Amino acid sequence: MAYDANEAMRQMMAGYIRQARPLHDMLMVEGRTAIVTGGTSGLGFNIALRLLQGGANVVIASGSEKKGETAISLFREEGYGEDRVKYCKTDVSREEDVIRLVDFADKAFGSVDILVNSVGIWNYAHIYHMAKEDFNHIMEVNVTGLFLCIKHVSRYMIDHKIAGKITAVSSNCPWMPYPVFGGYPHYAASKGAVNALIVEAAKELKRYDIMVNAVAPGGMATPGASSNLTAKNLTEEQSDEFYDELMVWSIDSTQTVDSVAIVAYMLSTAVSDGITGEVVVADAGASHNIVHHQVAIEAYPPEE
Repeated sequence: MAYDANEAMRQMMAGYIRQARPLHDMLMVEGRTAIVTGGTSGLGFNIALRLLQGGANVVIASGSEKKGETAISLFREEGYGEDRVKYCKTDVSREEDVIRLVDFADKAFGSVDILVNSVGIWNYAHIYHMAKEDFNHIMEVNVTGLFLCIKHVSRYMIDHKIAGKITAVSSNCPWMPYPVFGGYPHYAASKGAVNALIVEAAKELKRYDIMVNAVAPGGMATPGASSNLTAKNLTEEQSDEFYDELMVWSIDSTQTVDSVAIVAYMLSTAVSDGITGEVVVADAGASHNIVHHQVAIEAYPPEE
């Protein structure tokens, strides 16, 4: 019988149809359990909300019980009861806390299928004024905390044969430093480390069908961003100087928190089954200088 190229093509495409999972199953996370560190405020809270809307059970974690109570009360008002969302006090830089967090999620909901590490802290100081302890503290929380979360969540997933999703919240600041005159080299360094860490983790965990990615936003209006101050070790004069420089910073627009949260959500679904080791830049084009309008050069102070 002669080879029929058209029939072969037809059979191949018919296979595509048979293999295509229902779109609902691809987009939703029903029945899965997610841990969202930093889930009591800002971006992490919004990510937790999206995961709840998608059908997941969620454990939100942070070091502030007060923020935890506030977040849980808001979720309760939206109809998410104890059977769907719980809070676990956690300092991600402490290994014993992270171990307890994973155990808490397992006991509460019977699994850990998704991790979104949204913890991120920073303050402001120029590198020539920054104390070593400030640099170390940001690295300890932002980088060591992520390492510990990936370590213990992936170990759980491996032990329980879970094809899980791990997403870290990074930033576009490693390659796009701002404000205008700098001010957080420790934060930029920590997020550069986050980007490198997720690639290595993705390489190691692919054999277990655990996908590891990061989402890198630009500036957003969050409670943390609006309340950050200069580092405590700075003198009053140094702080005043920095705040004067900060006021020069002019941005085209501020992206919404949800525009980033929905990307983190999608990386937690089956939609991302073919994506791992990626830093998905969700900064509304800022990294490519895609703006609504250009800031006038007159907005910058003249040289003295």
